Amino acid sequence: MSAAWGGSARSGRPPLEADAELERTLDRLEARMEALQFSMRTRRTSPRFELWRPDLRETRDTWFHLVDPDGQDPTSEGS
Repeated sequence: MSAAWGGSARSGRPPLEADAELERTLDRLEARMEALQFSMRTRRTSPRFELWRPDLRETRDTWFHLVDPDGQDPTSEGS
């Protein structure tokens, strides 16, 4: 599980510590995605709207890469 979840073998940390750190990172990224999606839904007229879109895409890409480094985003680009 450790190698698939962020490569704790590479970091030199104990597997449980590395897995816990990865889980915290994933939780933070997920919370960021939810906040960005909420902002985009509720503030479409905001001047920041166009800035949020690439930020959301980058955050999602990072989250999916950490969850499954060899996989692909199973959701469509527009979601």
